[in-house]
Amino acid sequence: MSGPTVSIVVPTFRRRSLLGRMIESVRAQTFTDWELIIVDGGSCDGTVELVRDFQWELGTKLVFIDQPNEGCCVARNTGIEAARGGFVAFLDSDDEFLPDKLARQMELFRLRPDVGLVYCDYSFIDLEGRFHRSTFDALTPLAREVPFETAGPGLHVCTEDFFEYLIRGYFVATIVGLVRREVLADDIRFLARDMYGCEWLFYLEIARRCRVGYVDEPLCVHHHLSGSISRSSAVRNSVYHRSLLRLMRRRFSDASARARADLARQYAETCLQLGFDSERYGEFGPAVRYFGESLGAGFDWPAARGLAGSVVGWLATLGRPGREPMLRVDPHALRGT
Repeated sequence: MSGPTVSIVVPTFRRRSLLGRMIESVRAQTFTDWELIIVDGGSCDGTVELVRDFQWELGTKLVFIDQPNEGCCVARNTGIEAARGGFVAFLDSDDEFLPDKLARQMELFRLRPDVGLVYCDYSFIDLEGRFHRSTFDALTPLAREVPFETAGPGLHVCTEDFFEYLIRGYFVATIVGLVRREVLADDIRFLARDMYGCEWLFYLEIARRCRVGYVDEPLCVHHHLSGSISRSSAVRNSVYHRSLLRLMRRRFSDASARARADLARQYAETCLQLGFDSERYGEFGPAVRYFGESLGAGFDWPAARGLAGSVVGWLATLGRPGREPMLRVDPHALRGT
């Protein structure tokens, strides 16, 4: 028996209270040839029982994989390996697909067989409960700068230099992508540990391999939740973002001069911010390192002044640690980079 057309991969851990909403959003898809692969990290909150209830109704359309909790990126990779569909979509347990999400993306794939990835705009609900219809309009104006050719109403194929735009900033969220399984092959996977923004690297790798299209409609809803990786600590996010940019600079060392310059600029800006954060928390040793890295990536007077001030601060405190250990060298933050 042939497999489904689309495999939807969902990592989860202790999200029983939100899983039902996510599953119902998949059941409501107007494109019905899908399988839903839920990869759980050993939850003990009733997740297993909830999924079993849905399996009674959905049968083989719902695949449940239970494994040790190693983070959402490892869970997504497990889901990719288990996928039987010719296309793979990604959804998080606290988010939703709108009913036409898969149908609209598959329509573009039908019109343009040369396309390997289709993404879309999405709505979000912020921490105060306010609904925002378009993330592209509200948060990521860079998404509106991508040149394209139109394949149908609201259906666009990006020009071949899409990678040059995506490397300038993150605007393709995990949940908006639908990719041909053959494009992923055996080598394009998420990083083996959770890191803020790791989906950016994932989609950049795909963009280097195939043409990309997008549906200019919000087709998902993202719920901002306190305590999530992206909102738990601005300092931690900056530390991980620096590590991610270091990895990207190595991995894309053969990219165009413009792309390399964009990465160097972002790296310098991130290190500069980490330098200021380190000073604020009295972490003068890390401040010296971060300001120095910012200077190394691109000379900047604020970084030079910060470097001088942090050296004085380090000498004055005899190198004693400050109040934010995440700003110090963290082998866990750098692992795999």
